[in-house]
Amino acid sequence: MKTLLLTGIALLSGGLTLWAVDLKNQDSKTYEVKVHEGGATTNTSISGNTTKHSITSDGKIEVVGVGTIEASGDDVVVIKDGAISKE
Repeated sequence: MKTLLLTGIALLSGGLTLWAVDLKNQDSKTYEVKVHEGGATTNTSISGNTTKHSITSDGKIEVVGVGTIEASGDDVVVIKDGAISKE
């Protein structure tokens, strides 16, 4: 029973990782990022030409000075040429 429970938890955890939003910065500039999810806000940044994996599972991604976009599931949000969009 304990093995079954641990297997279930491992599968669930893996499933959550598969359904998380990635943020790609295709610009050379570093941006300040605010992630709004479930009433909480997390502040972070993203360096130029990098990707942040699993930044949120369902929320709004605000790239300061660029814009805000809603994303969920397996969306990939892209910053390119000073604009934000979904891939």
